[in-house]
Amino acid sequence: MQPQPLTDRPVPNLYLAQLDKFTPESIHSAIIMPFDVERAAGKLKAQEGSLVLGADFGGDKGTVRLFKIVNGRFTVVSDYADDIQGDFGDGYLATLERATAYAQTAAIPFGISWGGPIRGTKPLYHPKAETFLRELKAKYDGDIQAISPAITSIINDGPAGALSGAMAAHRQFDSHNTLFVINGGGINTSVVTGSTLYSDEAGHVQAIDELNSYGQTIACGVYGAEYVCLERIGANKAGIEPQWQNKMGSYMRARDIEDQYKAGDKFAGDLYEHSAWVVAHLLAGVAQATRFDLASADTAIVAHGGAFKFPHYGERVEQILTQHLHAAPQILLSKDYIADGSNACLEGAAIAAAYHA
Repeated sequence: MQPQPLTDRPVPNLYLAQLDKFTPESIHSAIIMPFDVERAAGKLKAQEGSLVLGADFGGDKGTVRLFKIVNGRFTVVSDYADDIQGDFGDGYLATLERATAYAQTAAIPFGISWGGPIRGTKPLYHPKAETFLRELKAKYDGDIQAISPAITSIINDGPAGALSGAMAAHRQFDSHNTLFVINGGGINTSVVTGSTLYSDEAGHVQAIDELNSYGQTIACGVYGAEYVCLERIGANKAGIEPQWQNKMGSYMRARDIEDQYKAGDKFAGDLYEHSAWVVAHLLAGVAQATRFDLASADTAIVAHGGAFKFPHYGERVEQILTQHLHAAPQILLSKDYIADGSNACLEGAAIAAAYHA
């Protein structure tokens, strides 16, 4: 039995009451650094053939890759690579220490992407990396930069992905404004507009009851929030997995829920349909809060994360936004432009390092 494609269902409207929850304050909008795609393209051209080390650390894994700049793009080279999979960030610190030693010896820039909130160069929080945060605090006072002066840049995974997405969108659409969204372990957004990179913790905006279709009760927890946030009802892992468990009585990974959908499970499809609706609210809400025109030809949405690999998920988000905007936004999926062995946040970390080199 083939599952019903998400795109065959009626297109839902967005709740204006949910969009009104989005303000610069509620999404914790903050300037990360100056960044201009035209200038970045010029810097990469000037660094043709140079090597850059990039790292991406999230809730359950860390990845380090060596990149070479070829024709203004980042290609993965095999001279150095490191991967760590561990509960609660076990082994993260040792992996970072090895990488910084390599970067220092090779005299190359090293950029790091972190999958949670950051203050300066200190990661503040991640629900699945407590061991790493504790070890970093004990040895380096919680400061990643203190590991080594070889570290050139440290940014949140959302802004890192936005740098990669902005460069790819500029190549494809000649756009200068990018709204980057991650839906993987959690949900996050960042914006590149004009000559500035912003971070936006939009996944932690409060969800209205009408959008909480499956009665999620797990509190946000970020910044001490006790309400249910959009991440808890729409994220690939933090939202879909617990809602599946609540309904079905047993835990299942998001990738296995996708397999259930492909085998004909209706509820699995319903969860991802709902998640796409949540993400469409999030994108429209961030655009409203930041005065970002999603219908402009100079604007692109770049989407990243496991949810966007689900069949028809990206199409569904586009359908919902098109109905809301009365125009089709330009959407690019990171899986369609990222080099083998990399990801958008990892590449973005390397771009940030090269930009500051």
